[in-house]
Amino acid sequence: MSRPFRFAGSFPLAAPPEQVIAVLRDAERWPQWWPQIRSVERYDERRGLVTARSVLPFSLRIELTSTVDDPDRGVLRADLARDLVGWIEFRVAEGDAPDRARVTYDQECDLAHARVRRVALAARPLLQLNHSAMMRTGMRRLAVRAREEPAAQN
Repeated sequence: MSRPFRFAGSFPLAAPPEQVIAVLRDAERWPQWWPQIRSVERYDERRGLVTARSVLPFSLRIELTSTVDDPDRGVLRADLARDLVGWIEFRVAEGDAPDRARVTYDQECDLAHARVRRVALAARPLLQLNHSAMMRTGMRRLAVRAREEPAAQN
């Protein structure tokens, strides 16, 4: 049995919090600004399939099911299924000025397939670096996208 991956990070963004949360809520457009998100297929209002690929030469297909969508509190949370099983949560708050945000994320997940979990045991540090690279790039691009977006519409 493998132990789950736990990821967490906090990023100051030079973009208004309400626009940051609006961009994060618009999952269908993630591939336009987050290079490691290769595609998003929306199933319905709460669920969709994301294909992600970072530095390592393989893609993950992750089904997201929204469990918390609260833009007023700045909280988005989703359960993960398919290639990854677990959850992820984003929290968006005002940063050190009204036009700046702080995005914090927490994620706990495991690889769904036993064969891949065995490989992951040896490659765990590489997988963690891969995830870190994806999140750093995503957060940088999120700030740019949020600054480019017109005023947020919830």
